[in-house]
Amino acid sequence: MVVFASEDIGMAQPTALVVANEVFRACETIGYPECQINLMHGVTYLASAKKDRSAYDAYFKAVADVKKHGNLPIPLNIRNAPTKLMKELGYGRGYEKYTNESLLPDKLKSNRYYKK
Repeated sequence: MVVFASEDIGMAQPTALVVANEVFRACETIGYPECQINLMHGVTYLASAKKDRSAYDAYFKAVADVKKHGNLPIPLNIRNAPTKLMKELGYGRGYEKYTNESLLPDKLKSNRYYKK
């Protein structure tokens, strides 16, 4: 139930993970057969919830890119510049805290992982 709540329901109904964890905890606490009502409620809740695998799929797309490209350098404009030398080298230059621009490394800039 816990895996199903994360993988298949995901962001469509984030409370599904909370329900699944509480059902697990109830079963662990009171045991079978008394917990069968808890299981029934949890199964019914999860089965009737909307499904959305977008966060799950986004994670594995990102993992595939890490495996393909390895450890890419952090773009200079988003690096911290605590020293004068780093500022002179361009660390943090042009960085805006709230922006819609991609902050990914150049090889990945056009990628979009999570789609609502």
